[in-house]
Amino acid sequence: MAATGYTPLQLYYSSTTTNVPSAANLLNGELAINITDGLLFYKDNTSTVQTIGYKIRPVSAGGTGATTVAGAQSNLQVDPAGTAVAMSIALG
Repeated sequence: MAATGYTPLQLYYSSTTTNVPSAANLLNGELAINITDGLLFYKDNTSTVQTIGYKIRPVSAGGTGATTVAGAQSNLQVDPAGTAVAMSIALG
């Protein structure tokens, strides 16, 4: 949604699943996003690419789901009515 009189901000991005920017592709503090995986990256002051965000993948009623990002894993169990029954987060 473009607004008149404003300059859009465009991030470095990829639409290829599992693509992660290399340190050579980013300046310190620069953001990049994988629009397919929903992962947000930046390059820190030690020239390491870090993940700072990820897409939340919905869990359907009566199912379970797990997401692992940078060594931390979250699990969600949902009953058939769609109510969250249990959630756990393990930091790696």
